[in-house]
Amino acid sequence: MSTYDITIIGSGIVGATTALALARHTSLKILVIEAKSLTFNQGPAQYDHRVSAISLASKTIFQNLNCWEAIKTKRISPYSQMHVWDATGNGEIHFDSQAVGEPVLGYIIEDSVIRKSLQEQFQLYQNIDFLCPVKINTLKEKADCIELTTNDQKTLQTKLLIAADGADSWVREQAEIEFKNWDYAHTAIVATVTTELPHQATAWQRFLPTGPLAFLPLADPYRSSIVWSVEQDYAINLLSLDDESFRKTLRAEFVNKLGDITAATLRRHFPLRMRHVKNYVRSRLALIGDAAHTIHPLAGQGVNLGLLDAVTLAEVIIDAHKKDRDFASLATLRRYERWRKGDTLTMLTLVEGLKHLFGSNKKSLQQIRNFGLALTNHLPLIKSLLVNYALGKRSDLPRLACRLH
Repeated sequence: MSTYDITIIGSGIVGATTALALARHTSLKILVIEAKSLTFNQGPAQYDHRVSAISLASKTIFQNLNCWEAIKTKRISPYSQMHVWDATGNGEIHFDSQAVGEPVLGYIIEDSVIRKSLQEQFQLYQNIDFLCPVKINTLKEKADCIELTTNDQKTLQTKLLIAADGADSWVREQAEIEFKNWDYAHTAIVATVTTELPHQATAWQRFLPTGPLAFLPLADPYRSSIVWSVEQDYAINLLSLDDESFRKTLRAEFVNKLGDITAATLRRHFPLRMRHVKNYVRSRLALIGDAAHTIHPLAGQGVNLGLLDAVTLAEVIIDAHKKDRDFASLATLRRYERWRKGDTLTMLTLVEGLKHLFGSNKKSLQQIRNFGLALTNHLPLIKSLLVNYALGKRSDLPRLACRLH
């Protein structure tokens, strides 16, 4: 039987970040378990279909974990402007990084690039073990540990179990942790497209009656990653189109903002649901990232919320360990829950409000949102507050997210 101080289920961006933060600042024995085989097929002509908008606070986290240079060397796309407009009127808003004294607003980075860069760091720490691909068969909570059995008949004991295993978390299910959830009645369609005109290092988003359409700039100035969140019936229609018809429809819905759509990769799609657990923790167990909460991608904040979970939980554990306190106790872990739950609820509420506001076909709401966009665009102070919140510039950030050290 193998014993560990901390076991993390899931080696994605959030799980890997947690492991590195803990390994860098403690001598705790850490195990990371990943159920899926890892493949990284990055090439100059091939982009991962999943990308994330990385905030400046998240960049600081990666810098503090010595991963940013590896990410930057592979492939990143900084963006310095964001343009948002409503298809039902003249309302629009434009954000510029210079207005808030920053060189960029953020970075569009392929998920596989981040995961690979983080996982490469595992080998630098003797206190990290990485099992992949390994599935957990059983989870048994005991008084002083959690016992796991794997599909290769191994038994593991851990003082603390961290669930970073995604939106359909197996750990959350086995632990019978309650969560609120509802169907957004939207399907996200993602693909990489090539455009006639360059994207100008700008993130573009148009709110359509059927849902928001985003063009996120990639390293190639003529390529963008699209995230088109549409009502389910329309999604079925879009997915059934041949490539040429899809590109024509996409160009029309985007009102030729970047000229012709000259190429598009295979379309992938996934349903959108809101989830938020009632409790992030209990004794010897903590949930982070999508295992704890999922939100609509229209604000691009999902992975940034998860990264703040990761380094907040790590900070709570590190501080407790330094003071010789039980880092896996409910009293310790509750500090993490209190710290993160309010911020996450704020973002969930904001995104939910935006979805309802921009998803409504009521004329009165259409007039209100167009007026609101236009008004906000001419109020520098409010624009600055919105941008700084999205950048991650807010109070009470964990140490690894707010300064370099």
